[in-house]
Amino acid sequence: MQNDWELFRLKEDTTIKPFTCGESELDSFLLHDAKKYLKHLGYVTYIIESSDKTVAYFSLANDAIPYTAIDDFWEEIREELDAEKYNFLKDNKVFPAVKIGRLAVHTDYQKSGIGTDIIKYLIHSFTHNNKTGCQFITVDAINKPDTNKFYLRNKFQYFTNNDSALPTRQMYRCLLSPEIISM
Repeated sequence: MQNDWELFRLKEDTTIKPFTCGESELDSFLLHDAKKYLKHLGYVTYIIESSDKTVAYFSLANDAIPYTAIDDFWEEIREELDAEKYNFLKDNKVFPAVKIGRLAVHTDYQKSGIGTDIIKYLIHSFTHNNKTGCQFITVDAINKPDTNKFYLRNKFQYFTNNDSALPTRQMYRCLLSPEIISM
């Protein structure tokens, strides 16, 4: 993040600087709805801003993944991790997660790595400074090629291919992977 940028949590009295990411729904959420969601405990929004504009923002909410939603994944991860060490997780009916409700970068800064920096920040926050249990990051990603590539490049996986023709794709990233655990 650049030295003159600031990352902060949106408050009800925050004045939001100009923002456009090219997706009207994401623009509208920040400019018109984020404070409503905050007031009603729906999403907490974080803003990165420069002296004259909003550079990026992301909104987070608690989530849970039913064990059955990642049944195949569980078998995969057991092979990668010390199965005995993590076997207790299989007893859970749901896995705690954080949902990225929105993540958007101003058009002036897109494809500069800010989105990936936000993902890295979230991973570090939930693996090192976590105030609640969190084993996954989830997102309902806008179903567009660039968005899908972004999340796949950042090691998210699709829950299913049954939503491939829908406006959004449900994706997840495990925070239990060996490279994250050893960070």
